[in-house]
Amino acid sequence: MVETVYNENKDFIGIGKILIDTAALTWNIPQLHFLVEKTTACFEAVCLEFGLVSSGASQDDAAKRLVEQTLYYIRSVVLEGEDFNELKELALNDFMSEYWGAYRHIEFSLAEKKQDLSHEIESIIMAAIQNSFDNKVKELISIHAEGAAEEALKEYEKLSAFKTISVSYTPLKDVA
Repeated sequence: MVETVYNENKDFIGIGKILIDTAALTWNIPQLHFLVEKTTACFEAVCLEFGLVSSGASQDDAAKRLVEQTLYYIRSVVLEGEDFNELKELALNDFMSEYWGAYRHIEFSLAEKKQDLSHEIESIIMAAIQNSFDNKVKELISIHAEGAAEEALKEYEKLSAFKTISVSYTPLKDVA
C-alpha cells in the first residue's frame, strides 16, 4: 500500500482524476486532478486546477461532491458568457503548487507498483473503445445480414445444446 503523504499538516490519503465530456462545448477541458485529505472532522477533496474544495463523511462522498462542484463551476463559467481563458488562467496559477507536489509523489509511488491512475484510466478507456467497436460490428452484422445472422444464431443455439460437461476415460487394458 502507498503511504499517506503529509504536507502542510495535511494527511493526503488518495488521488483522483476527473474526465469531463465536453461534446457540447467548442473547447475541451483536460483531465482534472484531485487529492483527498483526512481531517479531524471529515474528508476533503481538492481540485488542483481550480482550487475547489468539497467535504464529506467518507472519501467517496467528498470526491462525488467535488465532481458535482467542479461541473457546477464549469457550467457557471459557460453560462455567464466567460470563455476558456478563465478556466485556463485559474489552472495556470501556481497557488496549488504544494498540492501538486503531494499529488505527483503519490502518483509516482503508485506507478512504482503499477497501480497509477494514468494507466488505470487508459485501460478503462481502451475497454470502452473495444466494447463500442464490438457493438458496432454486431450492429453492422445485424443490419447487413439480418436473415443470415438469425439463421446462424438458430443453428448455433441448436449445436450449443449439446455441450460436453465432463469426460471420464478408462483404458480397456486396465479392466480385468
